[in-house]
Amino acid sequence: MTSGAAPRLRTAPVLAVLVCHDGERWLGAALSALGAQRPRPRHVVAVDTGSVDGTARLLAEASEGTDRVIDGVLELPRDTGFGEAVRAAVEHAVQRWGDPGAWVWLLHDDCAPEPDCLAALLTAAEVSPSAAVLGPLSLDWADPRLVVEAGLSTDASGHRQTGIGAAEPVGAFQQSTEALAVPSAGSLVRRAAWDELGGYDRALPLLRDDLDFGWRANLAGHLVLSVPVARMRHACAAGRGLRRVDAVAAPTRAVDRAHGLRTFLVNCGALSFALGLPRIAVLAVLRALGFLLLRRFSDARAELGALRYLLGGRARLLAGRAERSAHGVVRGLATSRLTRLRNAVHAAAAHLIRRRVEADLALGRLPDDDSRPAAWSLPSEVDRPPVGPAALPAGVLSRRRPARATGGLRRPAVTVPVEAPAPGLRPSPRPRPSPVPRGTPAPVPGIVFVEVDRARVLRSVVLGPALLLVLGLTLFGLLANAGRLGPDLAGGRLLPVGDLASTWSAYLASWHPVAGGTTAPAPAALAVLGSVGVLLGSPTVLVAVLLLGDAPLAGLAAYAATRRLPVRRPVRAVVAAGYALLPAATAAVAQGRLDVVVVHVLLPPVFAGVVSVLRGGAGAAWLPVASGTALGVAAVGAFSPLVHALVALAALAGFVVVPGRPGDGRRRVASLFTVVLLPMALLLPWPAVVLQNPSVVLHGVGAFVEAPAVGLVDLVALRPGGPGAVPLVGLPVVVLALAAAALRPHRSMLAGVAVVVLGGFAVIVLRTVAVVPLPGGPAQPGWTGAPLVVVGWGLLWVVLSAFRRDVAPVPAPRVVSVVGAVSVLVMAGAGVLGLRSGPLTADPVRLPSTLARELAETGRAVLVLGTPARLVAGRPPAFGDDDYVPVPAAAARLERWTRELTGGAPDAARVALAQAAASGVAFVVVPDLESAQRLRDAAGDLVAVTPSLSDGRPVLRVQLAAGNAVLLSPEQARRARTGGNPPTELGAPGTAPVEAAPPEVAVRVSEGPEGRLLVLAAEEEPGWRAWVDGREVATVRAWGHLVGVTLPTTASEVRVEATSTLRELLLLLQAAAALFTALTAIPARQRPPPANVELTTPERMTRPTGPHDSPVLSA
Repeated sequence: MTSGAAPRLRTAPVLAVLVCHDGERWLGAALSALGAQRPRPRHVVAVDTGSVDGTARLLAEASEGTDRVIDGVLELPRDTGFGEAVRAAVEHAVQRWGDPGAWVWLLHDDCAPEPDCLAALLTAAEVSPSAAVLGPLSLDWADPRLVVEAGLSTDASGHRQTGIGAAEPVGAFQQSTEALAVPSAGSLVRRAAWDELGGYDRALPLLRDDLDFGWRANLAGHLVLSVPVARMRHACAAGRGLRRVDAVAAPTRAVDRAHGLRTFLVNCGALSFALGLPRIAVLAVLRALGFLLLRRFSDARAELGALRYLLGGRARLLAGRAERSAHGVVRGLATSRLTRLRNAVHAAAAHLIRRRVEADLALGRLPDDDSRPAAWSLPSEVDRPPVGPAALPAGVLSRRRPARATGGLRRPAVTVPVEAPAPGLRPSPRPRPSPVPRGTPAPVPGIVFVEVDRARVLRSVVLGPALLLVLGLTLFGLLANAGRLGPDLAGGRLLPVGDLASTWSAYLASWHPVAGGTTAPAPAALAVLGSVGVLLGSPTVLVAVLLLGDAPLAGLAAYAATRRLPVRRPVRAVVAAGYALLPAATAAVAQGRLDVVVVHVLLPPVFAGVVSVLRGGAGAAWLPVASGTALGVAAVGAFSPLVHALVALAALAGFVVVPGRPGDGRRRVASLFTVVLLPMALLLPWPAVVLQNPSVVLHGVGAFVEAPAVGLVDLVALRPGGPGAVPLVGLPVVVLALAAAALRPHRSMLAGVAVVVLGGFAVIVLRTVAVVPLPGGPAQPGWTGAPLVVVGWGLLWVVLSAFRRDVAPVPAPRVVSVVGAVSVLVMAGAGVLGLRSGPLTADPVRLPSTLARELAETGRAVLVLGTPARLVAGRPPAFGDDDYVPVPAAAARLERWTRELTGGAPDAARVALAQAAASGVAFVVVPDLESAQRLRDAAGDLVAVTPSLSDGRPVLRVQLAAGNAVLLSPEQARRARTGGNPPTELGAPGTAPVEAAPPEVAVRVSEGPEGRLLVLAAEEEPGWRAWVDGREVATVRAWGHLVGVTLPTTASEVRVEATSTLRELLLLLQAAAALFTALTAIPARQRPPPANVELTTPERMTRPTGPHDSPVLSA
C-alpha cells in the first residue's frame, strides 16, 4: 500500500566508528543504543583492539542477520591507540564504500547514546554550518541525572578542565556552548576536517587526544560545539580503572598528566612555550612534593613521570610544534586563573551546602522530592529538553553561532546532589528489626538533588548556627576584653612571650640562663608556641589570639567536635556556646593562665579523636585520625600534664570498656598506642621532667602564682577561684546535666559521666595535695581550672546526649529552648563582668630601654625579688622561666637573697649583693620603694639608683666588679674554693672580669702565678666540661655553687661548655616523631568507590529486533 507522505529518512550520512577493548560488560548496552538511533548512521564499523573477553563474540553477533547493527569488524593489536583505531576504520570505510558519509561519529564500547543523540548533533550542525566537531552531554552510566563529561578546556599547567564537579545534575546544562574541545566518546566530526587535521595525534595514543584535536580544530578556524540536548550514557571505564589500558605502558594517571602537558606546550604560542616549559618544570617538582606530603604517591609519581617525559625528549615538543600549522591560545576557551578561582569558590560553597544537607539527611530530614529513578530508565521517562531548533537558545538561528561560555565551560551548577540514606535506615528512638534479612547486602543509598539558589546560599551562610556562634562569641570576647586588646599580653600567670627567634633559641639551647643557669630541658610549651607561632608570624600574636579569642575558638572547636552526633545544629551551637563560656575558662583568661586556655580550646577535638579511635572501623583513614589526635594530646600535655594524664587514662579505660568491631582489633590497638605513646615522643625530653617533678603535673606550665582559696560551692558551680568568674554562674550547666540524665537517660551519656568522674577526681587531687613549685617556696595546692573544664565538657556531653534524634522527643521543646538560651545569655553577661577584672593586661611590665639594651649587650643578669624570686641573664623574665628545673640549691638561695636584701641588715645585705654579683647580677628589682630604701641604707655604695620598671618598682644597679666570667687571683681563688664569700668592698683586688659568657666560654689567659681560677656565672652541675690547651680538666666548685676552672701558670687556651648528648638524641627523636605525626596526620584524599556500572550486563540486554524497535534496558 502506498502513501502520499514523503518517505521517512532512516539513515544519515554518518560513519559510526565503535572502538572496543575488553568492554563486554558495557558493549551489549552500547550496541542496543546504537541500533535504536533515529536516524541511524549510514555505516557502522567496529574496531576490536585485541579484546580477550567476550567482546569479539558480541561484535560477531551484532554484524549478522538482517537486523544487524554493525557493517564490519576490524581486528587490531591490543596496544593500538584510540586515534589509530579510528584512522584505520575511516580508511577501511573509504576503501569499501567510497563515500561512507560526511561525518564520522566516534563511539566507545562503554557509551550508550540515547535514541535521538545523533539527531540532536546533526540538527546542531545544520544550525551552525561552521561546526566541525560536536560533542554530546555524557551522563553517568548508572544514574542519568549526573553529568560526567561535557565541553573540555585546559589551563596553563596542562590540567584538564571541565568545570564539572564530582556529581553534577543534568538540569544544569541547557544551552549549546562553544568549547576548546569535546570528549572523544560520542563526538561527531566532519570528515573533511578529520582529513584536514590528520585525525588524532599519533603521539597521543590515549588520553588528551580529544583535547589536542579540538584545540587544533579551533586554530584551523573550525567551530567546536558542546550540544547538551544530545545525550548518552558513559561508564568512563578507563578513567575509573575498570579495565586494563594496553595502549600505553605507564600508569593511566601518569600518562594523562604527561599528555596534558604536551598538549599545552605543542599548541600554545611561542612566548607561552618559552616561558611555560621552565615554569611547568618547577611547578611539577613542587606539586610532587606537595603530593608526597599528602601521601598521594601515585599523583607524585605522575608529576615526576610527566616531567621526565617532557625533559627526556619522548614528548617530541619541537617536532610536534613543527607539525602544526598554527599555534596559540583560543581566546575565551582556555581556562584562566580567574575562572579556576571562581569555579573553586563555587565548588567550595556547594561542598559546604552538601555537607549541611547530608547532616539533615543523617538526622532523617529528607527533602520533599525524594524520587530516585531506576538506574536504567527508558529515555521517555527521563525529563529532558526537546531536540531541534526549538531547543536552541534564543537568537542562535539569527547569528548562526552558539553562545561562547567563559573558559569554554558552563557556569557551575546551582543544584547540589547529596547521598541519601537508603530507605529503612532512618534514625529511630526505639529498637527495631533489621530492614533487610541478616547476611544480605544493605540497601544501596540513593541520591537526592537539592535546588540551591542565591537566597538559600545567603541564608545558609548568614543564618547558619556555626557562623552565628562564632560571631556571637567573637563579640563577647571583644566586649569582655576591651581593656586588654593588643598583641603583647602579660600579667598573672603569663610572663611576656618572646619573639619567634628567642622562643626557638630558648627551646633548643643546652643551657638556660635562669635561676643561675640550668641544663634542664626547656618546657615543651615553647616548642608548641614556636611551631604554631610560625603561622601567625610570632608566638606573641599566637598567645594573644588564644587568650582574647578563647571563647570563639573553644566554641567552634566544641561545635566541630560534635558534628558526627545525631543532634540538630542549633542545639549543638547552644551547647558549644555554653562550653565556651564556662567560668573556669573566663577565669583562666583573666588570670593569664595559658595552660588552661589551651586545654579549653583543644579538649573537645581531643576527646572526639579518642572516641573515634575507640570506635574503630575508620577504614584507611584511621592513621590520620590517630595521628591528629596524638598531636592534640601532645599540645595539651605540653601545657597541662594533668589533663594529658586524664586523656590517656580515658583512652585506656575506654579501650577496655568499649567493645570494638569484629576484625578491627589490630587497627584499634595500633590507634590506641598512637594516641597514648606518640604524644610522649612528641614531647621529648619534657616527659622526664614531668615524671621527676610532680609539681609540674599539679601546677601546670606558666609563671607561679599562689592558687586562691575556693569553697565547695564554687567548685560545684565550676568556679575555680580568683578573678574572672562570677560566683554560681556555672550552676545552670550542672542543673541541666542532672535534669537531662534524670528525664532522658541514654547510654550515650555514659561517656560524659565518665569524663565528669575523671575531672572530679583531678579536682580532689589538686585541692588535697600540696607540692613545692619549681621556683621554690612553701608547698602549694594546684589551681582547679583545668579539671573543671574537663568536668564542664562532660556535663555538656550529657546534655547533648539528651537531644539525640534516636532518643524520645523532648517534652516542651520551646521551654527547653528558652531555658538553654537564657542560661547561655546569663553566662555571657557574667563572663563580660568577670573578664573586666584580672591581672592580664596588654601593657606588660618592661625594663627601661637603656637597661634592657645593656642586659642584651653584656649578657649580665637581673635579679627580681619577690615570691618567687627570679634570676635571668641577658633579658628580663619571660614565659617559661618558671618551668625550668633549677639546680637543687638555687631556689633556696634565691629565697635567702630575697630575705637578706629586703630585711635591712647591713652585713647580710652586703654579703647577698656580693654573692649575687658573683652570679652575674647587674641589676636588682626591688618589690617597693620602702624595700629599696632599706637596701640602699644597708648596702651603701654597693648599689646605685637607676630608672624604675614601667609598673613603678625600683631598680638598683650592683656596683661590685663582676661579670659572666671572672679571673680570680690565687688569694681570691682560695676563698672561692674553700666556701668563703666574695669580697664586699668596692675595688677589691683579685677580680678581673673576662669578656665571655656561658654556656660556651673560650678565652686565652696569659702567664700568671699558680692557683688562679676562672669562675663562670653558672650553677655547677653535671654536664660541665673544661679543656686547657686541648686537654680535658676537671671543673671545681667556686663560691659554693659556681663553675670554676683551675688555670696553669703558663699562657693557655681555656674552653668550657655545657654538654648534653642524651638531650640532643632525644630532640632528634622528637623531631622524627613530629615529622612522622605531621605527615600521617594529613587527611588522605578519600577516593570515591567506582560507580556501579554493572547494573546492566549483556545478558540482561535485549537487542533490537528491527530498525524501528527501541532498546529494552533492564532497570
